[in-house]
Amino acid sequence: MPPAPLPADEAGRLTALRSYDVLDTEAEQAFDRIVTLAADMTGNSIALVSLVDEARQWFKAGIGLPVRETHRDQAFCAHAILSPQDAMVVADATCDPRFRDNPLVTGDTGLRSYLGVPLVDSDGFALGTLCVLDRVPKMPDDRSVLLVRTLAQAVVTNLELQRSLRRSEAMVLTDELTGLPNRRGIAAALERAMGDRQPAAVVTIDLDHFKEANDSAGHAAGDAVLREVGQRLRQCVRGSDIVGRIGGDEFAVLLVGLADRAAATEALRRISAILHKPVSYAGASLRLGATIGAAMMPADADVAETALRMADEAMVQAKRENRGGIGWASRADAERVQRVAAIIRAFDSDLGDTTVLPGATVHLQPIIALQGARGGPGARGAVAIEALARWSHPQLGGVPPAELFPAIGPLRASRLGEAVRDQALAALAVLRASGLTTARIALNLSAAEVARADIVEHIADQVERAGLGLDAIEVEITEEVLLDRVSNRTLDQLAALRGRGAKLALDDFGTGHSGLAQLLRLPLDSVKLDKRFVQRLGIDNRAEEIIRATVSLAHGLGMTVVAEGIETPQQAAMAAALGCDRAQGYLFARPMDRQALSDWLAECQTNVAGATVPLRPRRMAG
Repeated sequence: MPPAPLPADEAGRLTALRSYDVLDTEAEQAFDRIVTLAADMTGNSIALVSLVDEARQWFKAGIGLPVRETHRDQAFCAHAILSPQDAMVVADATCDPRFRDNPLVTGDTGLRSYLGVPLVDSDGFALGTLCVLDRVPKMPDDRSVLLVRTLAQAVVTNLELQRSLRRSEAMVLTDELTGLPNRRGIAAALERAMGDRQPAAVVTIDLDHFKEANDSAGHAAGDAVLREVGQRLRQCVRGSDIVGRIGGDEFAVLLVGLADRAAATEALRRISAILHKPVSYAGASLRLGATIGAAMMPADADVAETALRMADEAMVQAKRENRGGIGWASRADAERVQRVAAIIRAFDSDLGDTTVLPGATVHLQPIIALQGARGGPGARGAVAIEALARWSHPQLGGVPPAELFPAIGPLRASRLGEAVRDQALAALAVLRASGLTTARIALNLSAAEVARADIVEHIADQVERAGLGLDAIEVEITEEVLLDRVSNRTLDQLAALRGRGAKLALDDFGTGHSGLAQLLRLPLDSVKLDKRFVQRLGIDNRAEEIIRATVSLAHGLGMTVVAEGIETPQQAAMAAALGCDRAQGYLFARPMDRQALSDWLAECQTNVAGATVPLRPRRMAG
């Protein structure tokens, strides 16, 4: 019995077949239904989805034949795939010289008739066939041939769809630049290791000097460095280990099956050594380094994302203490990461699938006008009111902002900011309608919000929905936002917002890296001195000089100056003496809910002119 000759491009055909990742997979209902239908509709006892592999034919689905594969030399389908566009018909195998000596014909299986239609993929390769067979000779009619052709196309469609879905899923889990798993891919690999009860050392790596290479030699050089790091890491670890890129210049390595910290430490030292060697690019030598953090799974964490976060924490700590070194997760890291995970889960549960955030509330803190040196600090109510975001959850209670915002990240913070702005604008509308204030509401914008191309229109829509005009708001932007995130186009938009009546303020002034230069990037109305300077008044002469110089510059540019964080009469008096125009802090009023602010404003109105603002208004919120 001569075997079937090989197709013209057998190597390409086998590559195409394996690209479907279907060989040796479990049975699937879609294919089982097709072979059942083929057998029933053609009146045959056997129907198969046969895929012709290098040395075998393997059946993805079958009815009437109690085996999953046969040798390729015995396969009728190995002949059928030689003519991809044609159906192959064998009316009586005992009369066909290709098959009359075939063990499937002469043996107990006793095959006699065969009708096979090649499964031709989108590239023209015949992967196998959909075939119907019987143990009696028969010649199929045209209807049967057409039916098998139609069902064969359904098989191909299913295979193509599954491959496309797998490729789409792979793209979601893969970093485009390096071809390595991304953070989701690494987390998925960790989940699989946990499901198999395999221990692992979870390693995160932050490249040192990457920005330097990117800035000096260009983005193409930066991309080359990232690809080189990926290749070095793959060459440095075992075949069973997994390397991924989880951020801009951050990588991760899973040392799978490694439960011993000492052995893991040796592996980390090797990784560190190869990442401290320079990278050659375009004839130049680019400096490279890396700081590494690691956690053991399940010893340090038994949840994939928690293990990654703990390794991240260890890396951040190592960067603070010993840049270029190696850090291990600690019990404190575990508690911190578990708390962060709990906050994120609770926040996402609170948000759900809607734009409503039930746990979001706005607290309002007055900003008062300082009276100057003669009468001392005081106010007749508020000249502005800052809206401060707060969030609480039934299980966690109120989460302090300093803990909340680093935990939830910029995208969730944007959702919180939007909900809080709606509440703040509604509160101001009520307070103005009641005649208690004419103050503006100061709205904080996060870095992610400022980076939105439509942020100006979005803010204008929120203000309009509240029944207010843009002359009722003051937009506060931090110096860090200006430094890192805002484009010139957005700066133009913010300037246009000011032209429509809003005021612009630079918040936390003095915390950025280039300080005074930021005063020239926007047509600002005011700057708010960071509380770390204000609270050093009377303690550190340098704080006094910094504030004096800032006030002089700001006034020269036509801006008002707000002193934040005033807690003592001495700080208030010194801020006034140094020329600060406004003040905000616990000395005057803590952040409070709308009703408490209403009471506070009403009490201010009843005071005699020049009296200081009450220090402990009723119904304060923390």
